[in-house]
Amino acid sequence: MKKLENLSLTRLSNLEFGQLLKSSCEGLGNMEGITITDEVLVNYLTILETKSVDYDKAQLQTTKSDETAKIVEADKQRDNAVTALFRILKVFELSEQPNELEAFSSLTNLFYNYKGIQNWNFVEETNGIDKLLTDLSIPKYNQHLNVLKMLPFAERLKTANDQFKLLFSGRTHEKANKEVFDIKLLRQEINKIYSDMTNYVLSLSKALDSEQYNRALTLINTTRKYYSDILARRTTKATTNTATVN
Repeated sequence: MKKLENLSLTRLSNLEFGQLLKSSCEGLGNMEGITITDEVLVNYLTILETKSVDYDKAQLQTTKSDETAKIVEADKQRDNAVTALFRILKVFELSEQPNELEAFSSLTNLFYNYKGIQNWNFVEETNGIDKLLTDLSIPKYNQHLNVLKMLPFAERLKTANDQFKLLFSGRTHEKANKEVFDIKLLRQEINKIYSDMTNYVLSLSKALDSEQYNRALTLINTTRKYYSDILARRTTKATTNTATVN
């Protein structure tokens, strides 16, 4: 059955994401013996190529500014803290303890309101995390955190968010504000366009089974597999290092 190669775009570094974008556009635009005649697909590629140039410029600006780079890194740390908080909750889905199951259900409903918060823009994410931490301080939710021994994860999130706010509020140039917004919002926008394009190719390949779409799907999957393997090796290395330390 035809499908897209699994790839977690959000786990790619900014540089890797940019390279994925370039490889996909260049490959689809230069398929040997194949000229893309689908106007919709051509339009997707044109948009992505334009966005790729903008994305490179945004990355270059971020690299040049030490202040901006620190803000981006602080945002990454709080994104990781959010992810850790959400993931540890899932462990209790299969608990046999009624109080743990109750806590799991209640916190799951709360966390749903903040789904995808790591991809919100900087101001929205800051306000969202502040609101989430306020919610978690309510006795009911605080008790649930205590039952599941998740208080350290909430504290980690607070510390990471406070550090981000300290750096962000201390920026000395308006340009730094613009730069950090550019790279995150631009990546989010490109991610959606890329996903729409790959799903479009998949759908047409299934529906028409023509060489144009089949070759395009193969190329897309080859590129996705390359970056998926990079992420897999990174995960394996991290697991091995953790095991060695322990």
